[in-house]
Amino acid sequence: VEYETLPGWQTDISSARSFEEFPPAAQHYVTRIEELVGVPIHYIGVGPGRDALIYK
Repeated sequence: VEYETLPGWQTDISSARSFEEFPPAAQHYVTRIEELVGVPIHYIGVGPGRDALIYK
């Protein structure tokens, strides 16, 4: 098992409606997960509502 530490972010992303509105650290986090699992991420939830779903 290997552990990897990634930088976090302190800004609220619940109002983001596109991947480009994410802070750079959040974008890097999603991209790194894609690399690790070998599968593209198409949808990212940023809140409980249906309108809080971002298509990447």
